[in-house]
Amino acid sequence: MNKRTKLVEWLSAIKGNRIVVWGDIVADHTLYGDTSRISREAPVLILEKEWDNVAPGCAGNAIMNVAALGGIPIPVGVVGSDSMGKRLLRQLEKQAIDTSYIETRAASETAIKMRVLAGGLHTVKQQVIRIDSGGDYQSFSEAGIRKNLQAALRNADGVIVSDYGLGTVRSGTFAALLRKRSLLSVIDSRYSLDDFAGALSATPNEPELEELRRVEIGDDEGVLEKAARDTLRNLSLEALLVTRGKKGMALFQSRKQRVDIPVSRVQDIVDVTGAGDTVIAAYTLALAAGAPFEDAARLANVAAGVAVMKLGAAAPDAAEVRGALREMVASA
Repeated sequence: MNKRTKLVEWLSAIKGNRIVVWGDIVADHTLYGDTSRISREAPVLILEKEWDNVAPGCAGNAIMNVAALGGIPIPVGVVGSDSMGKRLLRQLEKQAIDTSYIETRAASETAIKMRVLAGGLHTVKQQVIRIDSGGDYQSFSEAGIRKNLQAALRNADGVIVSDYGLGTVRSGTFAALLRKRSLLSVIDSRYSLDDFAGALSATPNEPELEELRRVEIGDDEGVLEKAARDTLRNLSLEALLVTRGKKGMALFQSRKQRVDIPVSRVQDIVDVTGAGDTVIAAYTLALAAGAPFEDAARLANVAAGVAVMKLGAAAPDAAEVRGALREMVASA
């Protein structure tokens, strides 16, 4: 049996795995419009709004990816009591996702990332600005989050920690409930990966690893190797999966040689937004199904290759990933 055929089997094995997704749930609000004239008030384009879309972002996108790939996500997080928070909860519930452990805070504003995409009538729309607002989750009670997380962990097969620095994820709660326990945990932390020693694995991108280790990797593979090995040792991880954009991925394990995984379908890249959420969803689901780290990383690479073919933060479903794998098997 070749490796690609084995990945098809792991994709089937992830169905029904229960994955807690604990993290910062954000509303990805995208506004689309036409630009046809310049304002008289200032040298700027006038945007004629066509339509807009709201989707769960950050940890919310990881939640949607787990569901799309056939897993059962159990979200733990916080949203505001505003209309955007209610809209996010409705979207998750429409996908039959249990929102019992998402706390709604009165008088709090849901975190929003609003992207404005503009273009002419017959042109591809391009992002012209992003506006971030809301999401002051630092002031929320850690006790409430810890209680919800503890309840969500019952009967879970794995945990994704999706930390975008908004305050939903607390290192004290991680230490109390997840550090060094048998339940596998995979970390995606934009600014504070060193706070999560004792997890099973982590999935930083290369710039995050550079910032963490205060180095510049560039094309120096030796610097990458040392930064990754130092992170493995300092955090007592079993594996570290570094995503490298067009360079693909690099998997590091203690006492094993690194594994380089070329990017999947590089010629078809449309938008890399949210690809990291696809990676951690597929990687964690595969690990929960019993896949070895290399197989889980390769499956995540294929899933991300499908995701970047779509505009915006997309969640590829299992059928799309299976199709990509079969194409790979046929062309091998």
